[in-house]
Amino acid sequence: MGRETGNKLKSTAANKESLTHRIVRWLGLEKQKEFEHGYLISSNARAIVYMAGIVLFITFLLSIKLTVDYFVLKNLNNADLILQICLYVLLIVTCILSISYSMKHYKPGLTRITDVSYTMVIIFSVACLLFGFTNSIVEYKNNGQVFTFIAMELLVICILAWRPFISISIVVGSFALFYLSISLETGHMPSIPFTVGFIIVGLTIVVTSISAYHQKKTESIKDENLTSTNRHLADTAVKDELTGAANMSFFRKRAREILKDPETQYLRMVFVYLDIENFRPLNEKYGFEAGNSFLKKFAGKVIDEFYDGLVGRQGDDHLVVLCDKMNLEQRIMTLRSYIYDCGFDTQTGLKAGGYAVRSRDVDPTIACDRARYACSSIKKHYDQDYCEYDDELDRRFMMRQYIVNNVDAAIDRGDIKVYYQPVCWAKDRKLCGYEALSKWEDPNYGFLPTSLFIPVLEEYHQVHKIDMVVVDTVCRDIRWLIDNNRPAVPVSLNFSRLDFELTDVVGLLDSCIRKYNISPEMIHVEVTESALSDNLESLHKDLDALKAMGFPLWLDDFGSGYSSLNVLKDFTFDVMKIDMVFLSSFKDKDKTQKTKAVLKNIVSMANDLGMHTLTEGVETVEEAEYLKSIGCERLQGYLFGKPMPLKEALVKITAGLLPVSEEYI
Repeated sequence: MGRETGNKLKSTAANKESLTHRIVRWLGLEKQKEFEHGYLISSNARAIVYMAGIVLFITFLLSIKLTVDYFVLKNLNNADLILQICLYVLLIVTCILSISYSMKHYKPGLTRITDVSYTMVIIFSVACLLFGFTNSIVEYKNNGQVFTFIAMELLVICILAWRPFISISIVVGSFALFYLSISLETGHMPSIPFTVGFIIVGLTIVVTSISAYHQKKTESIKDENLTSTNRHLADTAVKDELTGAANMSFFRKRAREILKDPETQYLRMVFVYLDIENFRPLNEKYGFEAGNSFLKKFAGKVIDEFYDGLVGRQGDDHLVVLCDKMNLEQRIMTLRSYIYDCGFDTQTGLKAGGYAVRSRDVDPTIACDRARYACSSIKKHYDQDYCEYDDELDRRFMMRQYIVNNVDAAIDRGDIKVYYQPVCWAKDRKLCGYEALSKWEDPNYGFLPTSLFIPVLEEYHQVHKIDMVVVDTVCRDIRWLIDNNRPAVPVSLNFSRLDFELTDVVGLLDSCIRKYNISPEMIHVEVTESALSDNLESLHKDLDALKAMGFPLWLDDFGSGYSSLNVLKDFTFDVMKIDMVFLSSFKDKDKTQKTKAVLKNIVSMANDLGMHTLTEGVETVEEAEYLKSIGCERLQGYLFGKPMPLKEALVKITAGLLPVSEEYI
C-alpha cells in the first residue's frame, strides 16, 4: 500500500513538473537556443521591411486626415498639431532607417545576429507604439476612435515574434495605460461597450501573438534541422565522414584545379599514397571503434603535416596526398614515428608510394593508382618504406593494366591454354595424375607467366574467369582421352578463396562433369591452405558438398607459411600436398637433416590422419628416393616433367618417357 502511494506521489510530482515545464515553454521563459534566437531576431528584422512600408502608407493617410482636421474642420489645436507632426517625423525617419538597414544587411536565406539588429527592432516597435498611443489619444478626444492604436498594436505584437511573456506584458501594460490615459483626458471612464470591446481586442492580440511566436519557433526548429542537414550534405560532398579528409570525388576535382592553376609549379608536385601496415590485425585485436579512432587521429596528423597540400581518403586505411616534393620523406618519417609512438603491439607501420607530376593535364585517378602501385611494390621489402613510380614500375604497371583490360578478350580468342604437369607414384615413378595449370599465350607479348597474371587477376577479383576456362577445358580433354582410348588419369584443379566467393564452384564442377559425362573421381579439387583462413563456414559447406558428390579434396601448399593444425582438425582432406619450399633446403647441407626430419614427421602425421601425401618440387633422384623411404605416396616436379600441353604429354607417353600406371591403361 505504501509503495503504491509513493508511486502515485511520484507520478503526481512528475505531472506537476511536466505541467510547469509546459507553462514555462508556453510563456517563452525557457532559454532560447542560439539558432532559435538568431532566427527570431532576423525574422523580425526582415518583417520590418514590410511593416515599415505599411506604416508609411498609414502615416500618409493620417497626414491627409491631420491636414483636413486642422485646416478644414478646425478641430485640432496648435499643441496637438505640433505633437502629431513630431510623431509623424519620428515615425517616418524610423521607417526609412529600418528599411535601409534591413535591405542592406539581410538577404533571402541569410540569418545574421547583431546587437544593432535587436536594437533596431526595439526602436521601430517603440516608435510605432508611441505613435499609435499618442495619435489615438488625440483621436479619441475628437471623435472617439482608437483605430491607430489598435493597428499599431497588431503590427508590432502580431507580425513581429516576441516571447509570449513580453507580448503579454506589452499588451496588458499599453492597453491599461491607454485606458487610464483616456479616462484622465476625458475626465470619466469609457463606456461599458467600449471597455468590453477594448478588452476583447486586447485578448485577441495576446492570443494571436502567442500563436505567431510558437509558429515562428516551430519554423526555426525546422530551419535549423534543414540547415544542419544541408551542412552535413555539403560536408559529405567534399569530406570523408570518418577522417575529415577530402573524399576522393572532391580530391580528384580539387587536384585538377590545383595543377591547372598557372601559379602552381606542377613539376614540384607529387601524389603520395599512404598505407598503414597491419591495420587489419589492429582492428581485430583492439576493435573497430579503437581502429576508427586511431585512423581519425592519424588522418588529422597527416592533414597537419601536409598543411600546404591536399589530403584525401581513398578507403579503409589508405590516404592520398597532393603536395610539394620538398621534405617529403622527412614528413613521411614523422608520420611513421607517430604510428610507432601509438604503442600498438601489432607491428603497425607505414608504407608510402609516390608519383611525380609530369604534366598539368595528369589524371588524378591514374596518378593515385600509380602512387598506390609504387607503394604495393615494396609491401614485402622491410628495408624500404617509400618508393617513387619510375620507368620500370611504369612498364610493370602498364602490363597489369593490359592484363586486366584484356582478360575477357583473351578468353574469347582462346588465348588461355591449359598445361599439364605430371604427378607420379613414388613407388614406381609412373604417371598417376596431372595438375592443370593455366598459361596465357598473348598475341602481343607471347606467353605470360602464371606468376605474372594470376596475382593481378586475384587483386582485381577476376581470377575466377581463368579458373572457369580451366575447369571446362580439363573436363573436355578427359572426355576426349576416354573417347579416343588414350590413357586418362585424374587431374587436380587449383581453387582459391576468391573462386568460392566470386562463383559457384560446386555448381560449376557439377555441371561440367554432367556436360562431358565423366566421373567426379577424375577431378581432384585443390584448395590452398591460405584459402581456409577466412569465411570458414561458407567454405566448409562448399567443400562438404563437393566431397559428398565424389570429388577428392586436396590440401595444397601445406607448409607454405600459413600452416595451422586447426586446418587439419576442422577439415577432411584426402591428400596433403607438401609445398616445394621444404625441398629447396636439400641443397643446403646444413639444413638437410632438419628438412628430412620435418618432412618425415609431416608424412607420418598425414598418415595418422588418414590422408595421402604428395610432395611438390621434386627435381633429383635423391629427393625422390628419400620421400619414397618415408612413405610419401605421390611426387611432382621437374624430375618427371614440366607443365606441358596435353599433346606433348601424349607424345612422351607414346615414346615411353612418361610411363602410365597400370590402373589407368
